[in-house]
Amino acid sequence: MKKYNFILILLFFFQSCKAQKKEASNFIYHTADYYESGIIREESIYNSSLGIYEYKQYSDDSLNGIVKNIKIYIRFTQQDLNDINQLHKSLKSEMSDCYFQNNIIVHKSTITFDSLKDNFDSINCANNENSDFIKIENKIEASINSSSIYKTTFYWKFYKK
Repeated sequence: MKKYNFILILLFFFQSCKAQKKEASNFIYHTADYYESGIIREESIYNSSLGIYEYKQYSDDSLNGIVKNIKIYIRFTQQDLNDINQLHKSLKSEMSDCYFQNNIIVHKSTITFDSLKDNFDSINCANNENSDFIKIENKIEASINSSSIYKTTFYWKFYKK
């Protein structure tokens, strides 16, 4: 009987150690495009720990507010999460990228790792291209855009003009 108890204790010990092993960091990916007036035109937020992708489109005046608000569930594969985590660990650069036109912001993207809080508003923009960030952003965008639920929900983005 003692032998079985010892085996059970040992099994629970290894099981708890395995549960604590973290395969990949969670992240929040937030991107926004702006009107010329500096008001957000549309934004997308993906939370990897929840698997929720949210898209918001705003009117160009402050009276009408949100025109579209769509939430879908997209789960990345463990391999995609591991790849993103490896890129993040190897690059060690600031996780933001911004584009300006005539000194007015037209696009901002951020990735916040290992946090429940999105740091989009607290990250300052610089007017320089962050190639390290773009590598991670492209991987995230590819994973989102290849999802069948994304293609079905945002069908208008796939129409050829």
